[in-house]
Amino acid sequence: MRALFALLLLLPLAACGDSGSENDAARAAAVFYDIRLSERTGGVPVGDFRTRLRPVISSMLDSLLAQAAEAERRHTERTSNSEPPYLQGDIFSSLVEGATSYEIGECDARGETVICDVQLVHDAEEAPVQWTDRVVLVPEDGHWTVDDIHYGGDWDFGPKGTLQQVLRAVIAEEE
Repeated sequence: MRALFALLLLLPLAACGDSGSENDAARAAAVFYDIRLSERTGGVPVGDFRTRLRPVISSMLDSLLAQAAEAERRHTERTSNSEPPYLQGDIFSSLVEGATSYEIGECDARGETVICDVQLVHDAEEAPVQWTDRVVLVPEDGHWTVDDIHYGGDWDFGPKGTLQQVLRAVIAEEE
């Protein structure tokens, strides 16, 4: 009976812990998107933009961005800058023009990760474009970091799959 009573007391605490993780991850995702929306550059981030992203992205994603930037450099050199970069526009969302606003939606803890829906909007002159991507966050060095983005746009020319898959494809092109 005592074991059952103890279990009943612990269940609400466990649920609060998960909710706290999800809330912390949602706040980390918001910081990431605030940084992203403050930059209007496209392609693989380099320089100051990448430096600003580094504290809010996982070491894995940072490594893939570095490798993709090097692949883009090799591609430019190999083609004498006669071909466009592999990645153009906003690589952090489904729309090449990128988002102009966002809202973090529901977050779900899945083992060591939290996945949050992100409702994105691009305010265009004709009509706004709206879509939902999913951001994957992982714990690293005591805080949540963005590790991947699942593209959710359903238009013909938008990226499919995930950000990590897109970066790995660019890296593979120049190996």
